[in-house]
Amino acid sequence: MRPSLRAFWLVLVAVPMALLLLAFDSSAVSLTLYYLLLVAFLVLLDLAACPPARRLDFAIEEPARLFIGDRGSLKVSAARKNGAVLSPVDVAIEVNDILDLSAQDPVTIPEGAVSAEIELRPHSRGIATIDRVWFRWSGPMGLVCRQVVEAPALRIPVVPNLQLVAQAANDLVGAAAEDIGQRASPLRGEGSEFTALRDYVPGMDPRTVDWKRSARYRGLLVKEFETERNHQVILAYDTGHLMKERLSGITRLDHMVNAGLVLAHAALRGGDRVGLFSFDAQVRTMVKPLSGMAAYGHLQHYLAGLECADSETNYTLAMTRLAEQLTRRTLVILFTDFVDTTTSELMHENLSRLAVHHFVVFVALEDPYLNREAAHEPETVKDIAKAAMASELLKERRLLFNRLRRQGILCIEPGAAHLVGQVLRQYRTIINRELV
Repeated sequence: MRPSLRAFWLVLVAVPMALLLLAFDSSAVSLTLYYLLLVAFLVLLDLAACPPARRLDFAIEEPARLFIGDRGSLKVSAARKNGAVLSPVDVAIEVNDILDLSAQDPVTIPEGAVSAEIELRPHSRGIATIDRVWFRWSGPMGLVCRQVVEAPALRIPVVPNLQLVAQAANDLVGAAAEDIGQRASPLRGEGSEFTALRDYVPGMDPRTVDWKRSARYRGLLVKEFETERNHQVILAYDTGHLMKERLSGITRLDHMVNAGLVLAHAALRGGDRVGLFSFDAQVRTMVKPLSGMAAYGHLQHYLAGLECADSETNYTLAMTRLAEQLTRRTLVILFTDFVDTTTSELMHENLSRLAVHHFVVFVALEDPYLNREAAHEPETVKDIAKAAMASELLKERRLLFNRLRRQGILCIEPGAAHLVGQVLRQYRTIINRELV
């Protein structure tokens, strides 16, 4: 229990009151004492009317999980046990840096209501913690207030949001959201997997004629093929310190995890096998390729657990270990980024060796800061230096992409808003063209 700000100001009024009475009539100064006694009496009355914590029920209801790029809410409740109306209750919480700190701004449960909601906005994947919750309420006159601190130690997992990512893919690719993951109809006659025989029609490729069966059938029969399934796909994630940079409110790694979720969903529904590989200074995760939609939850669990390290990425170790694990030709989709020339040289050297036996897709997000600085019209010497540095870094990126493309590696550099659509479109093109 403590006096409120209102009670403090009422007591403080006694000072100018005493000075005024002393200036006009010194014998009337004693009225100040009566005024303070009156204030004390009112404070005691308000204290008696302000219910203690033991007569109140408090409740905190947290969401089961929070999604990246979305918002959740924490429901807090306070009510008298006897059902009587409670004066407004102020509520504040303590959160960790996974959540936006605006969640710590107090909210008020209005008089007559029993609950209010606190908006929770996650910044990155991980575990959002709410260790303490403060409830504060006052008496009817607002002269005293009581406060109680709850320690619920809430742990709320923050995970990627497949629904939002699927909607982004819908907007960019033009497929219905519920069809994300379904592969287009098999391409008859253009794949590599035999599916059926049919009568020859003029204009068909004569090389597809099955001469032995045609002799038995006494008519020309041709073989039909469809796009092969059961490809092996590896989602390889660089979790080095460069992936911590935030674009559009979330980290580079989170953008890429979202793209990987949609791609994994599409590949598994299409009949392919999907695995996961993550690395920074050392190999962090290696999940062998799995098939069937039951594997999606398994992959989602590992993807949600990826975290950025503070160390530099060791591409030599990572690509060597990955190549050792792959026993058949595989589609490797590498989500990464780089800045300096040394890193780009190591990337080129190691990815070139990997691309000899596997099809590699190199995915790096476009850097809006570099593009903005390079295109900005300089006004000062400092601006000229920034523009020159940004242009040089962009030149190095273009150079690395060109070198990788000459080694047969597909390079894409979309903006954050177009990443999901670009990755999904390239995957479908690779599979339909039998490039794996």
